Amino acid sequence: MKIKKIDPDISFSDEAARRFLEPITGPLQQIEQRLAAQCASFDPNVAACVDYVAATPGKRMRPALVFYSAAAGTGLPIGEGGWHEDLIKAGLIVELVHIATLVHDDILDGATVRRNRLTAAAKWGPEISVLLGDCLFAHALKLAAEFPTPVVCRRVSEATNTVCSGEILQTQRRFDLKLSRDEYARIIEMKTGALFAVSCELGAFLGGGPAAAQNRLLLFGSLFGIAYQIYDDIVDLVGDEAKTGKSLGTDLQKGKLTLPLLLLLEQVENGDHQVVSSLLLNEHDNARGMLMDYVRAHKTIRQSAEIALDFARRAMEELADLPENEGASLLRGMNELLIARLEDHR
Repeated sequence: MKIKKIDPDISFSDEAARRFLEPITGPLQQIEQRLAAQCASFDPNVAACVDYVAATPGKRMRPALVFYSAAAGTGLPIGEGGWHEDLIKAGLIVELVHIATLVHDDILDGATVRRNRLTAAAKWGPEISVLLGDCLFAHALKLAAEFPTPVVCRRVSEATNTVCSGEILQTQRRFDLKLSRDEYARIIEMKTGALFAVSCELGAFLGGGPAAAQNRLLLFGSLFGIAYQIYDDIVDLVGDEAKTGKSLGTDLQKGKLTLPLLLLLEQVENGDHQVVSSLLLNEHDNARGMLMDYVRAHKTIRQSAEIALDFARRAMEELADLPENEGASLLRGMNELLIARLEDHR
């Protein structure tokens, strides 16, 4: 697999976002090299599939959280003494888990494009793709089990279990008009927040940070992940496919009731509630267009952004108790960038 230049995508695609990854360009390139090596370790007939889904670098946000949390937990300058093997390996593990979740998500959502290429599901069909995702999960756990301490494997296993459970809950509640806002928050905390959280926790743990810092960073990751997922749900409704490089509108089409739609259900009354309910159940030919008229009229995109901003600000509070250092500053910067994106929708 040819090593490609790190080029963050979707909502973090501009120059401001790239600057946050510059301090860890070397470690991220090592992640790409390790991914290539891991692809080669699969059966030759499977390796090509693994290579395909891993070959296009995304944001690599989760490895970045590992590295920056390690620095934040210890107070050491970024890269002082080099990025030791454990951190590189942890970054690789969380990225493999993330890639596996994307492969499975695209099957569930019927998405055909991700990172401007056909998804695995569109290229090979759901049968091969679901097994491919399983292979990636299993391989990540195999690598986690190689650490001398069982803590890493246990936490990665727990996080993977939580992520998959969140996906199951979300799938069970598709087209469920009784889904509450709190239930939605719990689902995205599981399916997105858990992997962000364990990335931060492992970074602080393997970097040698104290227990208090590990706990703070775990909470930061969870809150940051929840805010990020709400933003992603907003983008799915109002984003531009040409800019995001992936299929949009799949949440609505597949009956995922995300925050802007749940807020809409809370606010419409009487006959309008019946119409919106019917639209969410895809009972009209022009359901999306009609529904977006209601979303705009009730300003639920703006309201969703405000709720996400609250989670992002709470995430910032978790960093406030950490000593001021370069790692903590870069984590704040990532969170501030998300806050800026959310404020664009206010």
